Parts: sequence; C-alpha cells; structure tokens
Amino acid sequence: MEIREATPDDAQTVNEELLEPGFRETAAVDPEFSELDEAGVADAGIDRWLDDADRVIFVAERDSELAGHIAGIRNDSPPIYARGPYTHVDGLYVKPDYRREGVASALFERIEAWARERDCEYLGVSAHVDNEAAVAMYDDAFERKYLSYRRPVGDE
Repeated sequence: MEIREATPDDAQTVNEELLEPGFRETAAVDPEFSELDEAGVADAGIDRWLDDADRVIFVAERDSELAGHIAGIRNDSPPIYARGPYTHVDGLYVKPDYRREGVASALFERIEAWARERDCEYLGVSAHVDNEAAVAMYDDAFERKYLSYRRPVGDE
C-alpha cells in the first residue's frame, strides 16, 4: 500500500469514491444533525487541501485503487496557552472493502509525520458518539481530552 499526498489529478476519483461516500456515511449516523445539502456535496472537493501549506489530504492506494483518505489542517494554539501548534484531522474515510486491514492506521501514521514536520505538538480527531468503530479505534490510539456537546437552538 502506498500513502501519498493527493494531487489535482485525483480530484474526481477522490470526490466520487471517498469524499461523497464518507459524507453519506456520516449523515447516516446522525441524519438530523448531519443532513446533507446536495448542492454542497456536489461542490465539495479536494481543492481546499491543495496548495495550502497548512492543509493536506493523503490517499491510500492499493493495487492502483484508492482505498481511503485522511485530511488535516495545522492550527496555532490560542496565545493564552503555552502549547504549540496542533493538527486536527478533519476527514477520514476508508472504503468498506479495505476496512480492518490497517489502512486507517497507515493514514494516521502519515498525517502524524506531516504534523511532526510542521512542528505540531498534538494530533486531534473527532468522532460521532454513535460511530462505534471510530470511537473504538480512537480510544485505542488517542487520549480523550474533551467531550463535545450540542443541542438545537429553539424558539423561546
């Protein structure tokens, strides 16, 4: 398996085979909160990760087929903290046929190396509480630091 940075030539395949299915799986976990805007899905792409030194998207390729992707962004910590920059993973998807074969772990290793090259001190990721596979993987590989809560803003 090869882990490499995505290129503009990958755009259509990444969009159709990785991003869109990932969006749809996320929406299925929590349809009310993650309802998709189809125009937004149609416009989504890898452009925001290309040509930006603080963003990256890596793809996993096996037998000339894309098996998954991971995307991230380098952020500076707020100046009130004595910690350095960090990388947040803002997208991860592995095709069902390649799951439980180490693809996600290899993608995480690569983005961690990218973060280290950019002097980041931490790597962070989020998962929906009902995404049991992701929660289990992240509980094994990361230290829980925060929980996130949300509720709809209602009429009074």
